[in-house]
Amino acid sequence: MTVLDIHESRLSSEAVLAFLRTRHRQFLYAGLTSAVLTVLWCTLLFLPETRYGAQLSNDLSLKAIGNETLGFEKVFCINLPSRTDKRDAMVLGSSVTQFRVDWIDGVSSDDMSPKAYPPRFDEEGRPRMLDGEIGSWRAHINAIQKIISDRTSSALILEDDVDWDVTLKNQLHEFALGARAVQSSSDISNSLKPTLQDSPYGEEWDILWLGHCGMKCQPNDPFYIINKDPTSIPGYSRPQYFVGPAIHELVDSIKHNRLICSSGMAVCSNAYAVSFHAAQKILAAVSVSPSDESMPAGESVIFDVMLGRLCSTRYLRCISSYPSIMGNWKGAGLKSKGSDIQYNYDGPKDNKVYEDAKFQGVVYSTMRNLGALLGGQRRVKSGVRDVMKPEINLDRLKVGRGGLHTIDYQEMVLSRL
Repeated sequence: MTVLDIHESRLSSEAVLAFLRTRHRQFLYAGLTSAVLTVLWCTLLFLPETRYGAQLSNDLSLKAIGNETLGFEKVFCINLPSRTDKRDAMVLGSSVTQFRVDWIDGVSSDDMSPKAYPPRFDEEGRPRMLDGEIGSWRAHINAIQKIISDRTSSALILEDDVDWDVTLKNQLHEFALGARAVQSSSDISNSLKPTLQDSPYGEEWDILWLGHCGMKCQPNDPFYIINKDPTSIPGYSRPQYFVGPAIHELVDSIKHNRLICSSGMAVCSNAYAVSFHAAQKILAAVSVSPSDESMPAGESVIFDVMLGRLCSTRYLRCISSYPSIMGNWKGAGLKSKGSDIQYNYDGPKDNKVYEDAKFQGVVYSTMRNLGALLGGQRRVKSGVRDVMKPEINLDRLKVGRGGLHTIDYQEMVLSRL
């Protein structure tokens, strides 16, 4: 063997040893990595759940409220094609507050076959429905039907005369925190499987009733209170609420508070969000296979009344805010320019009654502040008296915080959980 052969043999042996050492280190590192990942996985798997605190993934999902659909998959607005004035206002208002709506055509009862009217509406002893109420029922059912047919995970449904606070996205952020706390505290919801995933508003809701004219919280369920909410409209400035009190007159009347709770009966369908599973249940209960639960003898079958009834019986898991987050508005003009459901007399032919624009149910009305917003102003004004802040700076908004409470109705003691 030559010197060169010996040298090459040594090099070959050293190369083999180096290769073996490298493979040994790789196997060692792989084993250590596997062990670390196993420990980490087991740690995450067996972390205790927090009853009222939000998980990190839910906290991150709150950012979705800032998108163009307010944290839902879709935002729909019901509008009669003939009311282009209302569509103009909705497009403008939603654009300046940075969300987008898709349209559901309103329906006139004249365009419906009587065979397609609400089930049982003409039963003896049942309250009569106005023609506008029949058309409204069908329009809302069409919105529910579209959610199902398009497999939409969740959608916010608005009526075209709805008004909302300029700070809506901040309000919804606060509402989401309360809604999730309410869901976490409910033994009923915890016994059911979640119907939503990655929703900023939680995973165990059917209806989020954001625009109403009165509601009641489910008795004995914990409720969430946001203290010192500048967007909570004072009691004497609210439009008429036909259902209530939400908790108790003494609790409802605390100034500048907002309540968020599992809701029972509510009326007026100005604004409500629906999950896909809830849309299926609603279509069954109020159209396809109505039951005595949704349409008891002698009771109204107006859409919002039936929806509230299904919340009250817990057929639907409903969460709402008191006072209502969304209100309504009417443009300047004749009285009849308002609702397309109710008949409004404009006065005698030679002396018709004209009215100024009206804004109800919200503090910093978007429709009232359109001029300021379009002018690039960052300060908006309240349209009601005796509020925390008659004027606010949109660059200095903060998200409020609240907590879960219960009430002892016998002792009238309000306690924080």
